[in-house]
Amino acid sequence: MVWKRHKSGDIRRTEQEMKDFLEEIVQIEAWIIEGVHGEEWVASTFGKADEIVFLDSSYSVRTYRIIRRFLLQKLGIEAAHYQPTFHIFRKMFKWNRHFEEVGKPNFYENYDMYRDKLVVIKTSKDLLNYINSR
Repeated sequence: MVWKRHKSGDIRRTEQEMKDFLEEIVQIEAWIIEGVHGEEWVASTFGKADEIVFLDSSYSVRTYRIIRRFLLQKLGIEAAHYQPTFHIFRKMFKWNRHFEEVGKPNFYENYDMYRDKLVVIKTSKDLLNYINSR
């Protein structure tokens, strides 16, 4: 949604291009949208969604996963659509803190109206239960 992937390098879509692309997607019968780029950006889709799955892993789990992913990418074990640099690594920690202190509370406060179709996944066990219930 955010990036146009090209062999010569990724190009970031403009705000209008992202909105247009998002609108195209939600016109399709079945769709999934991942909203890590900000709740406001995908909020227009919540009313159209059959279900909203919110991944609410703990701060420490996310921190561990950031470190693990960075190491695996640096070692070439895990692929990345970007060059895993120390700068990006630091930005992930800032994002993690911001999500914990701002993004997550805002989500719960601003989108309570969708609680009837909200599924919150906090642990791996929650995820397995959710998958097995389908």
